Amino acid sequence: MMERRKFVLGLGSLLATVAMLPCRSMAAETTVLDFRTVDFSSGLTLVKSQTLLNQTFYIRTERDGVVVARLVSVEQLKRKKPALVPLQQFSLFFRGPPLPALPSGLYEVEHWLAGRTVLNLTAIQPTLYRADFCLLP
Repeated sequence: MMERRKFVLGLGSLLATVAMLPCRSMAAETTVLDFRTVDFSSGLTLVKSQTLLNQTFYIRTERDGVVVARLVSVEQLKRKKPALVPLQQFSLFFRGPPLPALPSGLYEVEHWLAGRTVLNLTAIQPTLYRADFCLLP
């Protein structure tokens, strides 16, 4: 049978270890924004991206002018092991028209209300493009 003293010391060290973990990694991000308040000038985050889901974006190209695309998915990377440094890793998926097909590269992307930002879009299918993010929260 375990002695009371060892139990209390073990429980105390366990609680101290848990208390030292960053609270941010234990709590899920529950912030909900109104899409009218999202502004790209202060950076792009997971919460802002989720707020703009199913919104229309305008991708500016040198060759084809403006291509209209819709943000169809925001996927957050789930890590099996906690990172040494807390990171916000996610991907944005845009669906565009069949023509013109955009090659992978940097594009200026505009939302009518949030403003403009530059994204590195990777062509996955002829009409699907992905932008990957790895940010410090």
